[in-house]
Amino acid sequence: MTTNATELPVFPWHRGCPMAPPDQYAEVRESDAPVRKVPLATGRTAWVVTRYDLIKQVLADPRSSSARAHEGFPYYIEIPEQFKTDCSFIGWDPPKHTVHRRMAALSGAFTKKRVLDMRPRMQEIVDECIDTMLELGPPVDLVGELALKVPLTIMCGILGIPNKDQAFLHSCTEILFGGGSSATQRAEAIERVGRYLEELVISKENDPGEDLISRMIKKYRDQDMYDRREMCNLTRLLMNGGHETSTAMIAIGVMTLLEHPEQLERLKANPQLVPGAVEELLRYLSPGDLATSRIAMEDMQVGDVLVRKGEGLILVGMSANRDPRVFEDPDTFDLERGDRNHLAFGHGLHHCIGSDIARTELEIVMTTLFRRIPDLRLAKHWSELRYKDGNVMYGVYEMPVTW
Repeated sequence: MTTNATELPVFPWHRGCPMAPPDQYAEVRESDAPVRKVPLATGRTAWVVTRYDLIKQVLADPRSSSARAHEGFPYYIEIPEQFKTDCSFIGWDPPKHTVHRRMAALSGAFTKKRVLDMRPRMQEIVDECIDTMLELGPPVDLVGELALKVPLTIMCGILGIPNKDQAFLHSCTEILFGGGSSATQRAEAIERVGRYLEELVISKENDPGEDLISRMIKKYRDQDMYDRREMCNLTRLLMNGGHETSTAMIAIGVMTLLEHPEQLERLKANPQLVPGAVEELLRYLSPGDLATSRIAMEDMQVGDVLVRKGEGLILVGMSANRDPRVFEDPDTFDLERGDRNHLAFGHGLHHCIGSDIARTELEIVMTTLFRRIPDLRLAKHWSELRYKDGNVMYGVYEMPVTW
């Protein structure tokens, strides 16, 4: 097996199929060097960690930092400076991370009880989107009419963002996280979103409601910790994190079920399988595969490699979720596997705060969609579609379906 950076393609590596990891993941993971230094598209190098146990080790190690403003943080796409500094608690370490994540959690949108209370409204949103699909008639773009609308409507409702602003915010998010955007385009997009969020936050300061932004402002003010810029950054983090992953998962999750018709028929016949199927889809597809990176704040041993202080690590979640040491026959999609040990939502301090919301969205969509449109099928073969390959969040731009 190869062992040095010049012998592997520039990172990020690419999926040949939306339902399969890049070939290099297994090559590196199953070699004698599962932690490998590779060249990045930005011209730098970083360590890519491919094995499940080593990724969990790094995520739990306090010497590995999420500090996105650090000079050595391993960005594999060109990003503006503001992207590094205006990242909220996802780019911070304890104790600052702990305090601000707790403030968001205490505002009440992410508890299991709150998510359960939200379930009827989520169901309404899913039904409304499917109503529209049926009214439009086939072929329909499942991304635009369902996969995007459901999580974006839910998250905007939680935050108190008007529905009329959804399209604008999503267009900016596409630029910010898109692998094909330039640093200049990302800087312009983050400025546009920043201006919008500042106006929104000011309106919540002056006229608070029952939404999450208003509640968070109150929590911060009660603790004499309020900072408007940080509130804008936190809002952007929750908005992006609350819809990008779910949008990807709904679209390529539906695709995966359609491409595994025997599994889909079992699911239709027994809806009780849906929660386990959601876990298997999360493991199998791992759309946030490229979203987890760290910087070593001290020298640290990762497997057989000594990662030096200031060096970056990219933790490829899809490789971990296909690791045969943890998952039997990992490249087989088995909706009855139901294994929650996957790392699709991360691990440790930075485990996704909205994971229960995402799981519930997916459960409702998969149950309702195939009940209401049992003959759903792809209008184009998956190989003809255009994918967000190399983006921070993997996904498909459009997915026409028919019935």
